[in-house]
Amino acid sequence: MLNWLKRIGLAVIGLLIIAVMAVYFTLRQSLPALDGDRLVNQVEQPATLSRDALGQAIIQTASRKEAMYLLGFAHGQDRFFQMDLQRRVAGGELSEWLGKMALDVDKTGRFHEFRRRAENIFATLPEAQKDILVAYSEGVNQAIAEQSARPFEYILTNFEQAPWTPQDSILVIFSMYLDLQSNNVNRDLTLSEIQHQYGQTMVDFIVQPSQYQAALDNSRLATEVEIPLLKERPAEISDITADMAFRTETGSNNWIVGGALTETGDALLASDMHLSMRVPIIWYRAQLNYTEQQYDVSLTGVTLPGVPGVIAGTNGHIAWGFTNAYVDTADWVLIDRSEVTAVDETISVKGEPEHYKRLTSQYGPVRQLGTRFYALKWAAQEPYAVNLMLNELDTKLSVLEAIPVVRKIGIPVQNIALGDAAGNIAWMPAGAVPGRKVPHNTAITPAQLDGLWSSDEMDLPVVMNPTSHRIWTANARVMGSDDYLRFGDGGYALGARAQQIRDRLFDYQQFDEARFYQIQLDNEARFLQPWHALLRQLLKRNSGHFAADINALDTWQNCACADSVGYTLVKYFRRQVLNATFAPINEALKPKHLSLRSLSSNLEPAIWQLIRSESTQWLPQGENDWQGYLLGQYEQARQHLLDQHSASDDLSTLAWGKVNQQAIRHPFAGQIPVIGKALNMPEIPGYGDTFMPAVQGRSFGASQRLFVRPGQLDKAVLTLPGGQSGHPLSAFYKAGFDDYAKHRMTPLLPGKPLHTLTFMPE
Repeated sequence: MLNWLKRIGLAVIGLLIIAVMAVYFTLRQSLPALDGDRLVNQVEQPATLSRDALGQAIIQTASRKEAMYLLGFAHGQDRFFQMDLQRRVAGGELSEWLGKMALDVDKTGRFHEFRRRAENIFATLPEAQKDILVAYSEGVNQAIAEQSARPFEYILTNFEQAPWTPQDSILVIFSMYLDLQSNNVNRDLTLSEIQHQYGQTMVDFIVQPSQYQAALDNSRLATEVEIPLLKERPAEISDITADMAFRTETGSNNWIVGGALTETGDALLASDMHLSMRVPIIWYRAQLNYTEQQYDVSLTGVTLPGVPGVIAGTNGHIAWGFTNAYVDTADWVLIDRSEVTAVDETISVKGEPEHYKRLTSQYGPVRQLGTRFYALKWAAQEPYAVNLMLNELDTKLSVLEAIPVVRKIGIPVQNIALGDAAGNIAWMPAGAVPGRKVPHNTAITPAQLDGLWSSDEMDLPVVMNPTSHRIWTANARVMGSDDYLRFGDGGYALGARAQQIRDRLFDYQQFDEARFYQIQLDNEARFLQPWHALLRQLLKRNSGHFAADINALDTWQNCACADSVGYTLVKYFRRQVLNATFAPINEALKPKHLSLRSLSSNLEPAIWQLIRSESTQWLPQGENDWQGYLLGQYEQARQHLLDQHSASDDLSTLAWGKVNQQAIRHPFAGQIPVIGKALNMPEIPGYGDTFMPAVQGRSFGASQRLFVRPGQLDKAVLTLPGGQSGHPLSAFYKAGFDDYAKHRMTPLLPGKPLHTLTFMPE
């Protein structure tokens, strides 16, 4: 009997080995060819696509158009899975691939009609931009055609890759609108519902400006408003329903100093775009070398797979980077039911049709809240939303030359920081900004709708060469208070991070790339210091019960450091207080499928106003004073943390590095037993958090760290949280990640080419 069991066991092991080998060899077949020659009709002279030790794409061609063809080829080889996801998210076509789990995502894309809008935009683009999109798509499709086997994501789901089209690249840019501006859309609709249920006083209370303001001109908005009365609270609100699902704190840091503050006299730029992270990472390293208008162009930086061009980087004369601007680019219009049209919509769910009704109107797509109907006006839905003007920066030799190009860029509006080799620096909004003159936080009537919505605003504010020689942006208000009234608030970050960056920039009179990197990694907990003081004071009054907690607070190190237990306690104390205090409003929004999530970063000044006023009207039934209420909230937060992270009352298990461990995962890793985890990047102990320059969450953080002086590219840095290739057997799958995890400086410029593909004209 034992011999038979042994034989069966050996047979099972043998079958497993065979299965693993079959998977391995299938995956090997899908690795792209990185060397060799090919004849194509998209180049007029020999062109090359090389890769260095990181897999960085190094492209040498005769023209911009040919460079975009080769960039499309490189993206198609290394990142087609990522590109496919993004075009399908925007187009509302993900369910065809992933099934019903993607239906809600698809309905969002269909709500905005992005596929139709992409077709319309492509038809109206200048011919040169159309040519680039066509050339890029031909490069992508050439790479797909050369595959010996489908990428594993398609084998796993038994799905065929669809060819890339020029319109798909526009859809990828629309996917960035969804990522970067959806909060503006949701925020305004949520505020409209709050206004309907509670009145304007509550709206003003929730969106009041904070003490954390760091505009470039030092202008300040008036803070603190009237505390509104709260409608009767539910007798009990469970922990589950009280949780407002905090919005991932807006992130992205961008600053620049002028030549007076560098030893070489040229500007020095820092760009650190914070985004949700997964495998493969969002950005793709590339250097594009070509001739354009008799200029020898060498563009180096990050590209977005699916889109032709360098998004952030340098041409050796100027450098630029972005943060999300959060100006108001959306309005909801309250319309009559008679103005609403129901459209039959069909989504393919793995080949099976799913039918539903989509609401629309002459003003835009429509959301129904109870008996009310709201139509959306949003810059993303306008013809000026997308273009390829960003590519025109390739031949600009100075900040002054670049500014007219920036005014015409069609992307989700960003703060752009620009610098040049002569030491000049500038900031301005870059992207699609509606020409309407009065922005609104809450819904308007059709009579209030400005006809200038159809025009792209060209009169954008600019700050150039300030006397401080310093410019900083970090998703909070950058522009002055007068411009703020014109461009509105689309969900600005609180401002604490911007203040901390500004203050760090004034700590020194000279900067280099290493010093910039240290600012980017700054995890001092300035923002949580008042919460730390409040919690410590509460616990000191009950020191016999909270001796270990007080010790953790006394040794918290005032930072989001990996071994800080005190930081975790303070962080979750604040979250619990906000959750519980604003739970009645959040509960009132839920029947309309809304929540305070889109406003969670606005609540800081309001909660402190309540705490300091000790207004008992906002306390739950049975609570008589704020001290007891706050202590009770801490006890709930503490217990929740222990339940989630510890089997005992040992607070050491709540060290921030464990609680906030960063996990950059492949979206299909969980679908593959045992070996699926190998698709993920190694986990990183938490070292940062929200409201500080070193932004880090479980799956959110620095999508790139770029530091560059246009005239000193040999010193420039570009560190990314993952590798170039999306293929798990590629040498470039995790290449460079170790530098990111260990805070090392990866060079921006490519190294020696290790592989080269040559493209010869037919």
